[in-house]
Amino acid sequence: MATEDTQLLPPSIRPLLAKIGLDGKQIEIYLALLSLHSAKASDIAKAAGQSRSHAYVILRTLEEMGLVSEIDEQSITRFIAEPPERLLGYLKDRERESRELRTLVEGALPVLSALTGAFLGAPRVTVLKGMDGMKHVYRDILTQEFVGLYNAQTSLDAFGQNVVTMLLGADAVLRGRDLLVDNAAAKKHCADIPPTKHYQIRLLPKNIDFTTDTIVYGDSITFFAYDADRTIVRIDNHNLANTVRTWFEVLWSMGREVKG
Repeated sequence: MATEDTQLLPPSIRPLLAKIGLDGKQIEIYLALLSLHSAKASDIAKAAGQSRSHAYVILRTLEEMGLVSEIDEQSITRFIAEPPERLLGYLKDRERESRELRTLVEGALPVLSALTGAFLGAPRVTVLKGMDGMKHVYRDILTQEFVGLYNAQTSLDAFGQNVVTMLLGADAVLRGRDLLVDNAAAKKHCADIPPTKHYQIRLLPKNIDFTTDTIVYGDSITFFAYDADRTIVRIDNHNLANTVRTWFEVLWSMGREVKG
């Protein structure tokens, strides 16, 4: 049974979500979670009029699409609706929808955002999974000022190309500092995205290696695990962000500068 908020939606919203690529059950789960803000799978299933087992599978699919994240609260998994603007990021990756459909989605965002209202007590830790989720999160972060610990080879192996130019184009402008694991892919990254006065790069000592990507921006830290599930963990906390920045500065002082 749909929630009262979703029942009051304009009749064009569900067909629009179907055109984006969501099926009927996915649409009802997605809209129910938007109106609930954050909820257990059983509560979402009840609001959407679906079985808990089906709802759980659908939520995992929506998570891989970058539209849903999850948080563990006292060993209970709760699901959280990502901002409806993520629908635009999903459209960019599909590459088969028309410019007219993009315009329709942009017009629908205010209606969808009105469902979410103000989410008080936002979670400090959220988890996303899947390649689509990685792309959406990278796209959000790389338009902000950041510091990062980055293994370009791991990213290149996963995406098959430079993730920055793939998502933001060859003329992408970054603002921040990157510490790269010193390997062949790092040199390619420096050629693809050369340092500027706004974007600085240093190479880590040869004995330092890792297979993840860590980015600090504002009061948030995001870890890209590059594991089989393509897990992304985002922590929103001022003190923790500053602590990781301090670690970054120690490593930055050890790095070898890359000239533009």
